[in-house]
Amino acid sequence: MGHWSSTTGRGHEVAGEKQSFGGASGYTAFLGVVAFWAAASSGHATYVRVLAGISAAAAALHLGLLLFRRRRDRRSVAAAAAAAADR
Repeated sequence: MGHWSSTTGRGHEVAGEKQSFGGASGYTAFLGVVAFWAAASSGHATYVRVLAGISAAAAALHLGLLLFRRRRDRRSVAAAAAAAADR
């Protein structure tokens, strides 16, 4: 799959699978902080604060699961590399 570049005037190849910000731990942490800030702010209506609190909790849960999966994947890769080195 190619995309046209305005700087070179020709196409260049891009990765077949594009990354999204939804899987980035920094972006998820940012969303959690913003939602927590909105939930803690007394300037918003009660329903907005409740929904922001729910969003902050969901972002924190998603961030925890994301970091857990990354650690698990790294350990499995390290274990596979160690097993391959022992052969």
